[in-house]
Amino acid sequence: MSVFRFMVFLFFSYELESKPQYNAELPRRIMALSGSCVQIPCRFNVSEISLKSTERLFGFWMKKNHDFKISKNLVFNGKTNIIRGFNNIEILGNLSQRECTTVFYDVMKNHSDNYYFRVETKPSVWNYTYSDNPIYISVSDSPQPPTLKPTDRKEVMEETTVNLSCSAEAPCPKQPPTISWTYIPESANITTQLKEKPDKTQSVFSRMTFKASYMDHRRNISCTATYPRKTSNDTTVETTVMLRVLFPPKETRITIVPSDSVSVGTNVTLTCKSKANPSNDMNYTWYKRGYENQLDFGEQLTFTVNRKNGGWYFCTAKNKHGIQKSEEIQLIVAESLSLIIGCVVGVSAFLLIFLLITLFLRVQRVKASTIRETDISDQGHDKQVQISSIFANGAFVSGEELEMPKDENDIVHYGEIDFSTPQTKSTTVKSSGQETIYTEVRGPEKEMNQD
Repeated sequence: MSVFRFMVFLFFSYELESKPQYNAELPRRIMALSGSCVQIPCRFNVSEISLKSTERLFGFWMKKNHDFKISKNLVFNGKTNIIRGFNNIEILGNLSQRECTTVFYDVMKNHSDNYYFRVETKPSVWNYTYSDNPIYISVSDSPQPPTLKPTDRKEVMEETTVNLSCSAEAPCPKQPPTISWTYIPESANITTQLKEKPDKTQSVFSRMTFKASYMDHRRNISCTATYPRKTSNDTTVETTVMLRVLFPPKETRITIVPSDSVSVGTNVTLTCKSKANPSNDMNYTWYKRGYENQLDFGEQLTFTVNRKNGGWYFCTAKNKHGIQKSEEIQLIVAESLSLIIGCVVGVSAFLLIFLLITLFLRVQRVKASTIRETDISDQGHDKQVQISSIFANGAFVSGEELEMPKDENDIVHYGEIDFSTPQTKSTTVKSSGQETIYTEVRGPEKEMNQD
């Protein structure tokens, strides 16, 4: 009995060794893009004894059905290098190392189907079709959008490091897609590489790392994958995620309605505005320069203007992450403004009047000076006329004698007239070639009264 058991054990051991458990490692499904290629990761199992008993190994691929005897099912014959239905099929793996990775080039939509792998040997010691491990190739005109993580839109704190990863399927690693980002913060660092996934398919993996800023809040960040194809245009797909950043109040400021200059009795509203996240728990406080205590609380400050309301106002905005003070803004009451304008107008009017008076006095001085010069000139002319008239009326005065000397050679000579005695006497004087006749005239002496 024991001998029988031993023989049965040897028989089953021989069967397990001579008929090893064949198995192929293939993904169950793979996506392909029409007009491109698809790479099928493949690895098969066979016993070491069976592998050593062969000189060469050949790979086969069948479509739709694993019966390799039906010729229409056979798309690739490694022995004779026959290719049917495809432009080209290439086995990249080393079959002697149990590697059967294969590339199907220029796939089209009608190539979508189940595919089976088969191994044949030379000499024909063993041949096997891995019918239990088919792979389905799904060919599409549009690629799958890239995967962008995190996808839960997790909120991050300002100034913390953000890591975003984008992956796009690379069904054809020889023509992988390119990845680009539509919004890149200034501090961003990007790395991109081709990586193998657990099922042996490949994808392009891109990582962007940056420090979160409040300006990144609610930003739509898109990851775009562009696939090269043997068509007129490349194919582009993208995935977008919104970034949410937590931060204290920023850009806090005040607005005044109706304006920063209002008249007494007008209702005015001051509004404190600020950016923050979260913003639903914001606290606003109002202050005025020169006052120690706060004026009021709330986003808006409304009051009726009086003479004392003019001055500088500011507010503070606060949430659970911090607080910020606004710049001061001045509220001008119209009466104060009118006073300032009145002073400016008054000073301007005074200066204008002063300039007019100064100009008037200067004009008057110029006129007076002109009149004096004219009078002096007229007086000299009148005197000359009078002298001429006097001498012209005398019978003994000739016109030549009344003429004024024209140059330094004309010399005027004077004579003496004595009216004490009635006598006439002539005297002739020569000077410089000219002869001058002087006449002495004496008048009659007064008659004495006789007794």
